[in-house]
Amino acid sequence: MFSHSFLAIVLFLMVAGCASSGNSYPPDVPEKGTLVSQDDLAFSPKKLKVRVGEPIYFWNAETSVHNLVFDKRERSPNMEAGDVFVWSFDTPGEYIVTCDYHPQMRLQITVKP
Repeated sequence: MFSHSFLAIVLFLMVAGCASSGNSYPPDVPEKGTLVSQDDLAFSPKKLKVRVGEPIYFWNAETSVHNLVFDKRERSPNMEAGDVFVWSFDTPGEYIVTCDYHPQMRLQITVKP
């Protein structure tokens, strides 16, 4: 259902110099990559459509610590300011992503074949 081995324990990229709120695109994310930012205690965008296997780059664009909870089952490591976490789905469907620390954060992802 989810990427095996957290996408190789999920390319947890440390992105230097992008720690504060309101920064531009993080430097280690491909220009055409699918980016979800965590800023102002919210995901942006709030809804997303991707294809199976397409990497999604989650960027903590603020100073609050976040994590990612995929359908209440799998969790990312804690994400400090500026961190990027990469995830992909290997099964089509509808998924909800939340944060343990900020329950108001909610992202709906539609994964297509």
